[in-house]
Amino acid sequence: MLRMEDVDVRLGRFRLQSISLYLKKGEYAVVLGPTGTGKTVLLETIAGMHRLQSGKIFIGDKDVSRLPPEARNLGVVYQDYALFPHLTVYDNIAFGLKIRRKPRREIKRAVDNMAQFLGIEPLLKRRPVNLSGGERQRVSLARALILDPYVLLLDEPLSALDRNTRDRLRRELKRIHREVGVTILHITHDLTEAFYLADHMVIMKDGRILQRGKPEQILQNPRERAVAELVGIQNLIKGISRNNWVETDLGLFEVPLPCLDECSKQTELFLTIPSWCIDLDPGRAAGRYSWLGSMVVGDMSFANGHVEVELIHSSGEALRVTLSRREYGEYEGKLDTGKTVKVGIRKQGISCVTG
Repeated sequence: MLRMEDVDVRLGRFRLQSISLYLKKGEYAVVLGPTGTGKTVLLETIAGMHRLQSGKIFIGDKDVSRLPPEARNLGVVYQDYALFPHLTVYDNIAFGLKIRRKPRREIKRAVDNMAQFLGIEPLLKRRPVNLSGGERQRVSLARALILDPYVLLLDEPLSALDRNTRDRLRRELKRIHREVGVTILHITHDLTEAFYLADHMVIMKDGRILQRGKPEQILQNPRERAVAELVGIQNLIKGISRNNWVETDLGLFEVPLPCLDECSKQTELFLTIPSWCIDLDPGRAAGRYSWLGSMVVGDMSFANGHVEVELIHSSGEALRVTLSRREYGEYEGKLDTGKTVKVGIRKQGISCVTG
């Protein structure tokens, strides 16, 4: 449905570099990256707001690289809603259809149906100033969806909302995608948002796409350290490869060869260790572990029904493991700060990435 081929864009000193991207029809793709990395520029480039230095953009089979925004039939929802303050909710939603000179009766039917679908019927006579943040965002979605766009572009649509409203609208976006089937490209720096919504994930930094694929594939096999950090892997251990072993400050790790094949032999690398690979007080099945040893319990934090425990090695290297409240309860008395605990790090789930 949407294809970008080796696209370059220059805006002053900033550059989108060799962007290649493909979205299937009906796919929900999320671009994840830190602030200032070019996510909004990418979205605006697709929408036709920036001139390409090189490359092409296709929507379906049509090359739209030189078409103006209004000829691309894309829906855009901005972080700041971008509603017309002098128009009612009804007129905001109807605006695009009026520009297309649709009959008044057809416009009314479409607006009424969209308002019912998004649960904003009571708001139609209000103006944006009298709406909450969540209500404004629903109106913005209605205004974009009513045009039946080829692709819906979402520019950090939840970032300006409070947590409870953000959670509700996140579920609403999932429902909209499921029931309407529209192709969506959603940009965000929020990790939870990205993993909740994405069928396909694009990791971006400094104007470049670092990795793309299914969220679980990226989480299990990040290609480089920056990707691992962006998808929330906290435990990155520096090491040097020695055949099928990796030498680190914690000691030697036995690592599967397919993992090491991703990194050059005898070079510096990082082991990525997801929290679920770390067992506390492991049993006797030593063969399943890449590393076994003792660590000291450091700081602990409690949030959202989970407990994050810091584990400190005698070398000064630290790991973090996240436990449910139930799991934490099973270790009652063993995880007090300052106590020593046995730790096992499983082979399955460990990855190697370059710096």
